[in-house]
Amino acid sequence: MKWAARWAMKLGIRSKLFVLSLSLIALSLAISYGYLRRTLDANLTTRIEQELAQRLRLIGHAVEQAQLAPSEPKTWQKAAKTLSRLCAARVTLLRTDGMPLADSEVEDDGLAGLANHLGRPEIEQAQQHGYGRSTRQSETLRRRMMYVAMPFRQADGKSGVVRLAMPLTDIDRAMAQLHLMLLVAAVIGLGGAVLMSSAAAHLAARSLQKLVDTAHRMAAGDLGTRARPEGEDELAVLGRDLDSLADSLSRALTELRRLESLRREFVANASHELRTPLAILLSAVETLRAGAAKDPVAAPTFLDIIYRQADRMHALVSDLLDLSKLESRDRRVARTPISLAEVAKQQVALLLPRAEERKLRLSVAAQLPSCQVLADRRLLEQVLSNLLDNAVKYCTPGAEIVVSWEAPPASRRLTVSVRDTGPGIAPNHLPRLFERFYRIDTGRSRALGGTGLGLAIVRHSVESMGGKVTVESEVGQGTTFHFTLEQA
Repeated sequence: MKWAARWAMKLGIRSKLFVLSLSLIALSLAISYGYLRRTLDANLTTRIEQELAQRLRLIGHAVEQAQLAPSEPKTWQKAAKTLSRLCAARVTLLRTDGMPLADSEVEDDGLAGLANHLGRPEIEQAQQHGYGRSTRQSETLRRRMMYVAMPFRQADGKSGVVRLAMPLTDIDRAMAQLHLMLLVAAVIGLGGAVLMSSAAAHLAARSLQKLVDTAHRMAAGDLGTRARPEGEDELAVLGRDLDSLADSLSRALTELRRLESLRREFVANASHELRTPLAILLSAVETLRAGAAKDPVAAPTFLDIIYRQADRMHALVSDLLDLSKLESRDRRVARTPISLAEVAKQQVALLLPRAEERKLRLSVAAQLPSCQVLADRRLLEQVLSNLLDNAVKYCTPGAEIVVSWEAPPASRRLTVSVRDTGPGIAPNHLPRLFERFYRIDTGRSRALGGTGLGLAIVRHSVESMGGKVTVESEVGQGTTFHFTLEQA
């Protein structure tokens, strides 16, 4: 069995389908042949037995009417031959002890040589039940015969048995014709099966081979290839699933490329942002070590430089850690009911001294409804702090910065706005404004202490609270940032 299994494994799908189809057809023909052979043999045998039984009753009646004397064996033999011609069957007349009285197929001088028939199945059944039958090979005629027997009453009142026998030549001939017909049908059927199974295997194998070729090209990296199957069978379903998988994979090697590009860009930007303050720190330390540390005028200046650059690096690292936690979802966002007015006024109060120093007007819009929002307090403070801090940094003296919100009656969403009347932002910068390390004016942003991560943190913070942030701006007219929160 193992060698057969190994041989089957070596076959291609087309050969497997062909062998399987051919085996099924051959098995069907064999089962059909066995069933038909048995059914036909049984039907023909039953018909012949019924006819013989009718003839047997007529012959039995004729023997009883003839009133033949047991002492006249020639008369019995003549009667047997006459009855045989009438019923077209071999007639044997027996005494109750099984010894033959007459046999239509035996000459008069051969009658004495016949064996006792008492042990024959049909004779035993006839004596016990009034009718007996048997089918077997005749020792006398060397042919397959059917025997039927029944008792009869002799002239002297003693009982005997009359038996009819008919060769099953017709049945054997019919079975031989059946064999021939089935053989011809099998050859024709197998021939047609070879053609049909070969064609079916070819069609199935061709469709499957197309799927295999498509899968190989996909595995080799060609995710643009598609099977595009036709029909509704299992292979078509498999082909469509394969195409769907390719679409998903294509969107994923694309998403991975985008993420890899972002990673490289992030590493490059972070390295660049850290390199500048590190270079300034090293330069200041080297200057102090070279002797400036003993200079009462120069030493405080360089120490101030070291402090400012270290603070800048600290701010950058803190923003990087916050952004990393927001992007990786490591930080649990617990949204609880919070007074928006309280948080907004608190953040405005913290930045108000810097705003007044830069001659800016910073406030929370008057007469706003007191709203409760579902938010993380620290993230909400961080969002408002970054937006207000940017506005304070980049607005020119005399500008106004206002925090406001509105809550439409039919919506559970509340929109918070931070509006300024500063210089505004050109349209080409707006699509990338929330990217990490993206700056409109690189030099000015660094000079003002910006890390380039504030708006990226704002976006991720708002989205982690289930909201969305947008921006509107017009050069010379100012900028407005909007973000949404769910009302408590």
